[in-house]
Amino acid sequence: MTHLIKRYIFIPIFILIFFIFSCNSTANSPEAVTKAFWQAVVDKDMEKAKDFATWDTVEYLQYLNSSKTHPERFDLGEAMIGEKSAEIEVVLHTKPAGKNSVRIPGKTVLVKTEKGWRVNIKESLGSVVKQTVNNVFDQLNNMLQKGINELDRSFSESMNELGKSLDEGAKELKKELDKNLPDLENVGTPKAQEI
Repeated sequence: MTHLIKRYIFIPIFILIFFIFSCNSTANSPEAVTKAFWQAVVDKDMEKAKDFATWDTVEYLQYLNSSKTHPERFDLGEAMIGEKSAEIEVVLHTKPAGKNSVRIPGKTVLVKTEKGWRVNIKESLGSVVKQTVNNVFDQLNNMLQKGINELDRSFSESMNELGKSLDEGAKELKKELDKNLPDLENVGTPKAQEI
């Protein structure tokens, strides 16, 4: 009987311990830390955001707390998780949901510490800046390419019109010359005058 009681007590305790550890590992997963970090930034709770950052990069929170660079919301994307580091794609939005906003893509860079996963703010901001600059250059390149294509098309049309005008001008000149010049075949060769 005591063996049966021990079994009924041991199994629920084992399940409870397993549940606690599995919940704790999910709460400290790179995705959970990233979500909690960006939510704290959106909520302007920089003290809470510090809890999810590496101690040597918390000073960079000031750049996320500025009124010009403060995100109003975020979306998380694909995660690449290694043993000691992770990167999770993030898109920061400058306006709340439902309003047109600028989309700022980047990656949240995390490192595994003795206290669990932490956001490396410096690397994360560097990624955001790099991807933003790349997007700007891509957009400028597309605009220039469209401009060059449009210029090329316009130049080609102008050259075609110029060619047609020159053709028509040459035909008109030939007609005028044909009218004004005597028919040389019917006219005899001029004779030299005697002196």
